[in-house]
Amino acid sequence: MTEEYFHKIKTCLIKVSAGAGSAQDLTSLVQISRTLIQAHLNTMRSSLLILCQQNGLSFTDLAYDCIAEAFVKDSQNEFPILKNFTSSLHARIDILPEHEIFIAYKCFITTIADTQLARLYAQSDPAGAKIHRNIRECAKKSMFFSLSKDSRGSLLKPTGCDVLEHLPQFPREQLEADLLSAVDHQRTSDKLLEVLYSILVHQEMYRRSVPLNDVVQACKKLFQAGYQPEEQSDFHSEIESLTDFEIETLCTQVEYVLKEKIVLTYLARGKINRKEAEAIFSAFQDMIDDWVEGTGENYSLYEYFSRRLPIDERTYEAQFRPKIEYLLKIVRQEFAARLLREI
Repeated sequence: MTEEYFHKIKTCLIKVSAGAGSAQDLTSLVQISRTLIQAHLNTMRSSLLILCQQNGLSFTDLAYDCIAEAFVKDSQNEFPILKNFTSSLHARIDILPEHEIFIAYKCFITTIADTQLARLYAQSDPAGAKIHRNIRECAKKSMFFSLSKDSRGSLLKPTGCDVLEHLPQFPREQLEADLLSAVDHQRTSDKLLEVLYSILVHQEMYRRSVPLNDVVQACKKLFQAGYQPEEQSDFHSEIESLTDFEIETLCTQVEYVLKEKIVLTYLARGKINRKEAEAIFSAFQDMIDDWVEGTGENYSLYEYFSRRLPIDERTYEAQFRPKIEYLLKIVRQEFAARLLREI
């Protein structure tokens, strides 16, 4: 990127995030963002080829898909996610050096891309996404592994031993075979990691660090053979590791999907009126706020909804419960997919 690009990013961001950008400003910012994301995707090309094939996408298509949410408009015809970004900078955007804005924007747009990749991955391979989430969460608390990242993507590295990085990578097929022969199908993800640790440290032919994706694919074979991964559903523990800006962006993205579902599935079809739609959306905003804070686990869906639209439980059961439970499933899926982040 040249100084000219740095200047263009700053100029376009100031205009577009303030709602004063022209069509040309928006097009320029989208094109620059796409270039940044394609470079980002090229660093993990091998792990994305299957995702592209499954969804019938080229890398350029995927790059545009990844940045789309950054340019979502709200009902006031503004760009809330871009505005969140500019307001999160440590000083006013107009006084910040152009190279600082570039670095911050690159980080912002790649974060958006990673959450969208995770979402596509979860939609394309829900079983793999569930296993990925469970293994990653267990690894964070495990005494046997640490999580890191290099050109291969996210890695599981056994602790307390030489990881033998000078050796060839552990073949995925052998990893699958070794796990399948060693693991009891009733084991939890914690026990599975313990078995994986034993397999890796008791061999000296291959690297002991393994791509998280390889472990997920190996576990899918176990899943097909009867292994049932337990559900990890504590969103708060994962949200705690995010920055305030990432949390705000995550919630904005999920709420956008929620609002779209409410409007298209229920309001536009006359199944609820505008007041009821607004009450449902506000109830879910309350619920999401509680997830972020780690509170509200004892509140029922009825309690959340009745705060926003006072009704009795019988009316709730008859008219709203199925709708709200369906929307809760969508919101949970969106949170889980976006918290996956690494594919």
